[in-house]
Amino acid sequence: MDKPFARPLLGFAAYSGTGKTTLLEKLLPLLRAQGLQVSYIKHSHHKVDIDKPGKDSYRLRQAGASQVLLASAKRWALMQETTEGSDEPRLAELLQQLDPSQCDLVLVEGFKHESIPRIECQRQTLMQQHGRPAFYPDDQHVIALATDSPIQTQRPIPCLDLNQPPEIVQFILRWMGRDTTRKEPMNNDGLISVAEAQQRIRDSLEAISGFERCSLQDAYGRVLAEAVTSPINVPGYVNSAMDGYAINADDLAKQTALTVVGQALAGVPFEGEVKPGQAVRIMTGAMLPTGCDTVVMQEQTMREGDSLQIQGEHRMGANVRQIGEDIAANSPVLPAGRRLQAADLGLLASLGIAEVAVRRRLRVASFSTGDELCSLGQALGPGQIYDSNRYALYGLLREMDVEHHDMGVIRDDPTAIREAFKGAAAIADVVITSGGVSVGDADYVKQILDELGEIGFWRIRMKPGKPLAFGRLGQALFFGLPGNPVSSMATFQQIVKPSLRHLQGEIDTTASSLKLRTVSRLKKRPGRADYQRGILENDAEGELVVRSTGPQGSHILSSMSQANCFIVLPAECGDVEEGAIVEVQPFSML
Repeated sequence: MDKPFARPLLGFAAYSGTGKTTLLEKLLPLLRAQGLQVSYIKHSHHKVDIDKPGKDSYRLRQAGASQVLLASAKRWALMQETTEGSDEPRLAELLQQLDPSQCDLVLVEGFKHESIPRIECQRQTLMQQHGRPAFYPDDQHVIALATDSPIQTQRPIPCLDLNQPPEIVQFILRWMGRDTTRKEPMNNDGLISVAEAQQRIRDSLEAISGFERCSLQDAYGRVLAEAVTSPINVPGYVNSAMDGYAINADDLAKQTALTVVGQALAGVPFEGEVKPGQAVRIMTGAMLPTGCDTVVMQEQTMREGDSLQIQGEHRMGANVRQIGEDIAANSPVLPAGRRLQAADLGLLASLGIAEVAVRRRLRVASFSTGDELCSLGQALGPGQIYDSNRYALYGLLREMDVEHHDMGVIRDDPTAIREAFKGAAAIADVVITSGGVSVGDADYVKQILDELGEIGFWRIRMKPGKPLAFGRLGQALFFGLPGNPVSSMATFQQIVKPSLRHLQGEIDTTASSLKLRTVSRLKKRPGRADYQRGILENDAEGELVVRSTGPQGSHILSSMSQANCFIVLPAECGDVEEGAIVEVQPFSML
C-alpha cells in the first residue's frame, strides 16, 4: 500500500467455489448489526460492466464519455473508462474513491498481491480434489483461516469455522479492537435488533450431543451426525445415457453400413465383444458392450433389418456415462449437519446405504400461561379466550422433527408455575412458553424465572414480537415468547427456530429470502423491522409477486393463516409504495 487508508482494510482470499461471496453476504448484516459501516472492493479478472446496453449512460459511454456519473435518490455510481492497454488500477488508487467518513471497515476481495491483512477461506474437499495449494503459510499477510474442517497449522494462527459467520464476526471485531463483550444495544431506546438477538443467542449455544443410527425410512428430516462418503462408484460400470446404438467410433469415418449383432438392456448386458463394423442396439442405463466406446441416438440412425446407417457427425464417447462420473468411490457425499430431504434419501439408497447416524431428537417442552386461557372442549367464561398459541406452537415444532412435550395451560398460580418450570427443565433440552414476558407484566412468571434460572428479558426491534425472554433453567435453554398469537409465531420463526436448528447440529440455519415486487402499498413507521404477512402469487404475466394479506394488527391471527410468507421491511424504512422491490421470506424456506 502506497498510503495508509484512514480505515481498517481486511482482505478475503479463497479459490473459486469456496463460498466466499456467500460468506460475505452473511457477514455484512452481522457487522452492520454491530453498528459498523462496511465498504467493499472486489477485483475482477473480467471486463466487468455494471451498465446495461441500451441505457442512456451506456450509449453515452460508447459514444466517448470517459466518465459517467449516475445519480438517484437511493445511490450514485461513477464509471471511469480506462485507456486501451493501461495497467489495472491499484488498490491504493481505488481507496481514494471511498469516503472514510462513510465506512468503519473496508472488506477487500482479490488483490492478493497487496500487503493487507486477510482471512483465507478453505474448503478442504475442494482443495484436495483439485490439488490446490493454500495461500497460508507462504502468505505472511494471512491473519486467520476460515475452514470447514480442522487442519494442522505450521505457525500459530486463529482457525475459524467457515460455516459459523458469527464466530468470524467476533474475530473481526477483536482484530479491530472493538469490545466484543458489550451486551447493551448501540441505540438509546432499549431495543436490540433481530440480528443482534440472533447472534447473542447463537454465541451461547452448543449443538446437542448424542446420536443414533436409523434406517433410511426413518431418516427423513433428521440431521446427519456424521459425514457420509460413498462406498462405491456411481455409475459402477460404463453405460449408455440414451436409447440408441453402441458402436466403435473408428467406424464413423468409414461411412459404411454397420451390422446390428444384438441388444443390451438395463440389467441384461450384451454378451461377447463387438467387432469393427458391428453395432448393438442399446437402451438407457444398459452396460456398454466390450469393443464399443460411443452411443448414437436412435433418432440419428436409419435401420433396415440388421443394416444400420449413421447420420450426422458424432464424437467418440458421446452419450456414454463413465464409471464414477456421478460419484467416485470414497468421495464425500453429504456433510455432517445436513438435514436429510427426499433427494438425499434417494441418493443414499443409490449407494446401497441402508442406515445413517443422525443427531438424537431435540427434546422441547412447552406450555402457555394465563388465567384467561381456555383449553379446547371447555366453555369460555367471561374474559376468557381459547389458547391458540399452544396449537400453533405444536405445528411449528412438528415441522422441526423434535421430541415435543406439550404441558398445556398453566394457571397464574406461583406453585403451579414453579412446578411447571421445574418439570419442564428436568425432561427437556429447551423450554418454550408463551405469555408473561412483556415489560411490566404483573404476574409470577418473571419472579419465578429469576428464582430458578438465569433469564434476560429483551425488547427486540421487530414488529410484531417486541418482548422476548431468553436464558437457562438448570441445564435447559429457555425461550419466553409473547402471548399475542401473531407476535408469538413471528418471534418463533425469526429467533427460536434458527436457534433450535443450531442446537440440532444443522450446518446452515439462515433463512432464505427473495427480492420481489409488491403489488400492495405497505404501511410502516420507521423504527422497527416489520415482518408483515404476505401472499406469494403469480400475476397475469406469470411473474412471481407478493401482496399484503391486509390489516397487519398483531392480534389478527387469520392473517398468518392466509399468508405464505413474511414481507421483511427494514427498521429504517417507512411506507413502501406499490411496485417497489421488497425482501420476502417464504414460510417454506423458513
